[in-house]
Amino acid sequence: MRIVALDLVRFIAAMAVVLYHYTAREGFTSFELLAEVTKFGYLGVPLFFMISGYVIALSAKNRTPTEFAISRFVRLYPAFWCGILFTLSIGAIFGSYSPSIEIILANATMLNDYFDIENIDGVYWTLQAELKFYGCLFLLLLTGVFDKHKIWLSIWLALTALFLFTEQPFFLSWFISPDYSPYFIAGVAFYFIHREGGNSFNLSILFGALLLSSIVSFQQTTSFLRAPADQDKFVAVALVWLFFLLFYRLVHGKINLKPRKIYLVMGGMTYPLYLIHGFAGKTIIDYFRYSYSDIFIVCSTIVFMLFASWLIHVFFERKVATPLKLFLMARFTKTKVN
Repeated sequence: MRIVALDLVRFIAAMAVVLYHYTAREGFTSFELLAEVTKFGYLGVPLFFMISGYVIALSAKNRTPTEFAISRFVRLYPAFWCGILFTLSIGAIFGSYSPSIEIILANATMLNDYFDIENIDGVYWTLQAELKFYGCLFLLLLTGVFDKHKIWLSIWLALTALFLFTEQPFFLSWFISPDYSPYFIAGVAFYFIHREGGNSFNLSILFGALLLSSIVSFQQTTSFLRAPADQDKFVAVALVWLFFLLFYRLVHGKINLKPRKIYLVMGGMTYPLYLIHGFAGKTIIDYFRYSYSDIFIVCSTIVFMLFASWLIHVFFERKVATPLKLFLMARFTKTKVN
């Protein structure tokens, strides 16, 4: 059920976010023309959430709650801790950022938003949304209702629609991210379409997720773009529709890529790249931008971030995360991991 092209799509989404943060910043006159395109790069995040919906549903299938929890913990946390260390190091070398131990430790749990403690890097909010999604899937596995997806997907979609229009139930955001749930729901729906086919239920859920995603993407332009015009809002919606179309073609085998190591590496680099590019990258750019041209320093920073991401993936995730997963699986489950 693995779709090779998703590794490439994930990497492209990450690069879109990087370009959004680096070139669509206020005051960067060198990128005025490019920024008309890259300003929509923030939509790489919703695309990430769609991919997560698909991949996490796939990961949960035929796994016990413990196996799923270990798999997600190892995928999320070790690289995240490495990313925090990287960001703090860059902040200390090229800036004056030195958060308290309390802030660092709270961030390391990814639960700091529950205690109103600031993120070390602004991009970490997306990880908190991911973690809530993982937690909900864990509960579905724990209660044995994961395969009863017609029930929980319907409830989830209905609650999301209710919250988006009425902001009720008010506590929903404590358990799941309602503003971004349509994208997660779409990814899960695509998983079941890939597994079962496009039956009426799966297509209905997908269509409902598309409608809610369109509303969300239209409204959220004001949060990510400076004084967006109506045409910007419609472009954002159109891009989200293109994401759905792309995913639809992927799960129906209309877009196929032969497995290659380069795709695996690019997919593996995506998470570290996302973790480290934000605060650290902007700090480097701001430090050097008055000594070099904007184009040179931005391109150099992108190359540096790609290289650092590759190092983290190859020499940390593979060397630490994989053995850790083997250890935890052997310690807490009866599963044999090859």
